[in-house]
Amino acid sequence: MRALTLPGVGPADHIRISKDLYAALVEEVRRRHPAKAFGYFISDLDTMTPTDFVLFEDNERNSTQWRPRFEAYGDYYRNHDDAGFVAPPEEAWRLQKLIRERGMVEVGVFHSHNRHPANFSRIDFELHNQCFDSLWHLLVSVRNPELPVLRAYDVAPGGIRELPVRVDGITESAPADGDALSRDQIVLQAGEVLGLGRDGRPRCRDTAAVWAAVQAVRSLGDAEVTDRFLNRGLLTGAPERFEHYLADDMAEIPGGGFLMGTELTGPSHTHNESPRHAVELSPYLIGQYLVTAEIYGLFDPDRSGAGRHTPVTHVSWTDAAVFALWMGARLPTEAEWEFACGAGSAGPWCCPTEDELARYAWYTKNSDDRLQPVGTREPNRLGLYDMHGNVWEWCHDAYDAAFYARSHLLDPVYAPGEAAADGMGGADAFGVTGDRIARGGSVFAHSDMCRNAYRSPEPAGFHAGDLGFRLARGRPPLEMEPERRLSHGEPDAGRAAGGAASGQRPVPPGPPHRPGRGSDLG
Repeated sequence: MRALTLPGVGPADHIRISKDLYAALVEEVRRRHPAKAFGYFISDLDTMTPTDFVLFEDNERNSTQWRPRFEAYGDYYRNHDDAGFVAPPEEAWRLQKLIRERGMVEVGVFHSHNRHPANFSRIDFELHNQCFDSLWHLLVSVRNPELPVLRAYDVAPGGIRELPVRVDGITESAPADGDALSRDQIVLQAGEVLGLGRDGRPRCRDTAAVWAAVQAVRSLGDAEVTDRFLNRGLLTGAPERFEHYLADDMAEIPGGGFLMGTELTGPSHTHNESPRHAVELSPYLIGQYLVTAEIYGLFDPDRSGAGRHTPVTHVSWTDAAVFALWMGARLPTEAEWEFACGAGSAGPWCCPTEDELARYAWYTKNSDDRLQPVGTREPNRLGLYDMHGNVWEWCHDAYDAAFYARSHLLDPVYAPGEAAADGMGGADAFGVTGDRIARGGSVFAHSDMCRNAYRSPEPAGFHAGDLGFRLARGRPPLEMEPERRLSHGEPDAGRAAGGAASGQRPVPPGPPHRPGRGSDLG
């Protein structure tokens, strides 16, 4: 169905939605969940400012005409007959007539994802181009219905680009420089949130506040303040925790160079994976296993009962980042994660073809939609388990779809203090108001989502039942060293000394042991 054109409106760089329209859309999608929601955004203003939406009621996805077509896309659509939506032609014409009677036109289309992030899949792309030649497309992910995530895309036969969504009164800009905290304010804040209780855990349970205080303290560059609130405060006991609970299960990655991302013309390319670019990494350590609920229970005892070797989930980015610090580690950067995941493979996964993926991954083909104990598929060539599937994994980086075009050559990371080129990434100086990156796919993922290069941005405060993380250690990301800002290709004299922490262990030969140190928790 071709939408009419509103006169006098040129190209725009974002979609603007009123707070009331946003609330109404989210409420309706939640009300219909787990049924899929599908409909049009309509407007009487311009093509990038919807003023209302309409929803289809009937879904012909499981008709004899459409079911075989959806199931041809793979196991996910054979296993989930609620995946996909096809509106009956008569309902489409009826809605179009009602829209015209209101003096409005269609400007966008939207649908919900029940189990996947708000990312455009291959079937989304193909069906959109067959049906909608002039509408943008918004996805509403309700994999956590309490925290719906909206992302919009400009779709054309040649590819897609992400369109920022501005919700009036909700989407906020980063604070101006004039809002920076003074030294006294930072010290006061640190004293309130960076202390430990008698049990050795942070007294403040708001990990976003803890992370902001950590970054504020580091920004001062004051050794005495850093020592008081971090070394002798939040991080007290971190080296011992790392050695006792983590060290035996950290794989040593020697570093090296690789090509990160995918080519624009590649068959599996996604819009935010280009340009493909050269990266060089210093040595680092990365966890052989996902962080389990038992290990995370050291930090949050309420979470320890989910299963001894089950990956911890429903953790926000700040939950993961603060836990990592407290354990004497950090999250891997995107580049570190992608390098470790591919393990030298020339293919899209750690294995040459999709036919072999089930040996290494729990995903929609073999997971039965259930989280699996860590380390129960084969490891990749670096001895790492579950890099594909089981749960999505938080990485350290903030999200900017355009970052690859200006990425550093050596140890690249998108630090939150930078301004995102497209206005979607970034954050304020100390907080995490932007999006962060998750990688790897999950038990619900298509094989495409499990690729080494696949990037899934999520709000830093988001959490879901298939989102976890693993730990890394080595040269800190940029925001942990605010004075270091390498440009592309700039030499780095500290590379040799900036590798993994002391006490590195090579990956042991032969079958790796079961997730270690878990038995030490009793």
